[in-house]
Formats: sequence, C-alpha cells, structure tokens
Amino acid sequence: MPLAEVIQHKQLGCSNNHRFDQAKQGYYNLLPVQRKKTKEPGDSKEMIMAREAFLDGLHYQPLADELTSIIDELSVSGSHILDIGCGEGYYLRQINHVNRFISYGFDISKPAVVKAAKKHQKGYYAVASSHEMPFQSDTIDVAYKVYAPVNDIDLYRVLKVGAYFINVTPGPRHLWQLREFIYTDVREHATQDTQFTGLDKISSQQLRYKITPSDTDRLRLLEMTPFAWKADEAIKKTIFNASELSIELDFLITLFKKA
Repeated sequence: MPLAEVIQHKQLGCSNNHRFDQAKQGYYNLLPVQRKKTKEPGDSKEMIMAREAFLDGLHYQPLADELTSIIDELSVSGSHILDIGCGEGYYLRQINHVNRFISYGFDISKPAVVKAAKKHQKGYYAVASSHEMPFQSDTIDVAYKVYAPVNDIDLYRVLKVGAYFINVTPGPRHLWQLREFIYTDVREHATQDTQFTGLDKISSQQLRYKITPSDTDRLRLLEMTPFAWKADEAIKKTIFNASELSIELDFLITLFKKA
C-alpha cells in the first residue's frame, strides 16, 4: 500500500518503526508537531466552509469533469490516484465516484482533511506536507494538484516510471472581474511553463468559461482566494451588491509524464 505500510486494522507504520492510528473521523495525522510552522497550518475552518459551500454550487464542475475525463483516459481500474493538497476532497470524490481507483489525498490543513475523510470513506486521507509526502517510492500511477505547492523532487520519487502528473494553474484571466474590485491595474496571470524535475511535458490545454454566482457565492469565492487579504469591508460590500456579475474562470491544465 503506498500510504506507508498497513500494520493492522486502522493503523499505519513505516520503516522507521513509527505507528500512526486512524482518527475516528477516518483520516491519518502524519504531520508531526515539530514540522508545523504554526499551530494550525493550512486553510482555516472558515475558509474551508466558504470553499465547500461555493463548490457545492457546481461553479467548478467543468474543471472536475475535465480532470475526471483525463484521469479516466490515463488509468486502468485499480490505479493509485493521488490528490496533492486535496482540501475537502471535492475533485477526488468525483474522479473516483464509482470506486474504480484507489484514492489518496492529503493536505496540510487538518479541518479540510477531516471533511474529506467524512465525505469519502472509500479514500485514504492524511494530514501531511507536500514537501515530504508520506508515500513509498514508485507507487503512484497518476498524481494531480489544483494550485497546491509541491516539492518536485519528492513528486518524482513517489511516481511510478511511466506515471502521469497533472498540474492545474490559473489561466491569464482567471477571476478577472473579481480582481477588478481589488486592484486598480488588473494584470493577466503569468503563465510561463513550470518545469518538474524528471518529468516530460506531454500536453497543455486551457479551460475557460463564465459563471454568475449569487451574492453570497461571490463572497465565498473571494474567501477562497489570496485576494481576500486585500479586500476590506467596503470592497466586500461592493462585491456582494454587484448583482448578476459575470466572472471569468480560466484554468491551464498541463500533463506531464515520468520518463
């Protein structure tokens, strides 16, 4: 099993003789206290609740559908699929909605992983860092991340030879209309190719569409992004009152393969 070694029911272990019990919510905590930079790293409960409610509105469904389609084409039944920085597990649940794959997800945010494990009991979820992934080497068939950070050396380590990695990043005009409320000079996102050690770029595609979220969902979308830190109460009120605002979503989906 890629996620460490199963010692007994609901317990994981590693070659260094460490043991990790499964929490009652169904996840494993593999982030030692000494490796935390803050008491509660990652997204807060409030940010997670906002993202969960927004995603439940299906605004990002086309992205989830595209990821599902790509992974279905690349994989066979029983493949090991990894979501790096899985959050509350929105994408992984849909990718493996018929339990065709063996699913793994991890995130540095404990509240996010708790929600993911509760909603997707067929998957394996852990609180862990993307800079030191808790997986044996050469065990993952397809890994992907949506905006999350990753250590490319460790990514190379956990992927099997011939395995795939999907990187989702913001396209040039992602959330353009939302950013216009915050910045006086809105600029396109930089889209230079990111290179990953030992991985060959196979293809890249752009997914663009518009959404018209409700008043509440506009604020939830703001809270999901780093732009929220720059938005004061006056800006938030203006965004809330901007009825029928059409917002561009723009994603770049790049596929890599381990040679």
